[in-house]
Amino acid sequence: MTTPTPSVARRHAGRLIWLAYLALYPLPYLAVRPSRTAILAGLLGLAAFLPLYLHAITTRRGTVLPQALAMAAIGFVLSPFGGIWSVYTIYAVSLAARLHPIRRAHVAAAGLLAAFLAFCAIRHADLINTLWGLLVGAMTAVGTSQALDIERRNRRLLDTQAEVRRLAALAERERIARDLHDLLGQSLTVIAIKADLGARLSATDPDRARDECRAVAQTARAALAEVRQAVTGMRDGGLTAELERARTALLAAGITLDAPAPAPADPRRQAVLAMVMREAVTNIIRHADARTCRIALTTDATGSLCLHIADDGTGGPLTDGAGIAGMRARMAAAGGSLTLSSDGSGTRLLARLPELAHDSRRDDHP
Repeated sequence: MTTPTPSVARRHAGRLIWLAYLALYPLPYLAVRPSRTAILAGLLGLAAFLPLYLHAITTRRGTVLPQALAMAAIGFVLSPFGGIWSVYTIYAVSLAARLHPIRRAHVAAAGLLAAFLAFCAIRHADLINTLWGLLVGAMTAVGTSQALDIERRNRRLLDTQAEVRRLAALAERERIARDLHDLLGQSLTVIAIKADLGARLSATDPDRARDECRAVAQTARAALAEVRQAVTGMRDGGLTAELERARTALLAAGITLDAPAPAPADPRRQAVLAMVMREAVTNIIRHADARTCRIALTTDATGSLCLHIADDGTGGPLTDGAGIAGMRARMAAAGGSLTLSSDGSGTRLLARLPELAHDSRRDDHP
C-alpha cells in the first residue's frame, strides 16, 4: 500500500471541507421536532453518502457518474422525512460537473437537475427544497465546471512551459554541436596537415619541422579556446578574424586565397556567416582538391549580406552531410538561405542573410 504524497493529501483534505454543507439537512428540525424514523432515515442516508463522497474525491474525474447518481437517489429517498434533502442533489450535480470530457459533464449535470425538477413536481416537494436544489445546484455546476476549466488551462500552461524548456535545451545542444563540428573540423584538419608535414621534414629539415610542431601546438591551443567559447556561447565570430583563420588553414593545405577585406557589417550577421565560412573552407581543404579559393562579402539591393565562396577544385555531386546540413540549419535559424552548386570547374556557395530584427531595447536611452 502506497502513502499519498503531501500534495494529494492536502487536495483531498480541502475537499472534505465541503462536507460542512451536510449541516443544512437537519435545519428544519430546529422548528419541527423530527420523528425517530426521520432521524434514523437521516443517519442511514448520511452513512450511505459518506463512503460515496470519499470514494468520489479520490478517483479520476471521468468515473464519478455512478457516485453522482447514487447521491441523487439518496436525496430522493430522504424527501419524505422533512430534512433539506436537496443538499444531496447539489453534491450529485457537483460531481457530475467533474466528468470528462466537458460536454459529458454538462449533459450529466443538466440531466440531474431536470430529474430533480421532475421529482419535485411529481412529489409536490416543498418550495425550500425545490428552489434550493435548483438554484444552488445550477450555480455549483457552473462554478465547478469553470474551476476545472481553469485547472485544465493551468495544467496545459505548465506542460507548455516544460516543452519550451525542453526545446530550448535541445536548441542549445544543437547549437553547441554545430559550433563544435565547425570549429574542430577546420582546426583538426590544419593540425593533421601540419603534423604530416612536420613528420616528413623531421629528417631533412629539422628546424622547419620544429616550426610546424609549434604551429600544431598553437593551433590546438586556439581550438581549445574556441571550444570553450562555443560552449559558453560567447565566441567572437567576426568575419575579419575568420578570414585570417581561413587564410592560414588554406595556406597550410597549399591553396591560395583571394579575398578582399570585408566591409563593416552588423556583427550579429557577421557571426553567422563566419561559421558558414569556416565550414565551407574546411570542406574545400578536405574534398575539393583545389588550387585557389575566392571569398567575397557583398550587399545586394535588398540590404541582404551575401557571402560568396568559390574554388577551382574537382567539383561533383553534393550531398548534405553533417557540415552542409549544419550550415543550412544555421542560415535557416537566422532567416537566411544557402545555395550550393558544383560542376567540373569547382564548387560555389552563396549564403544570403537579410537584416536581422532590430532590438528596440537598444533605443531606450539616447
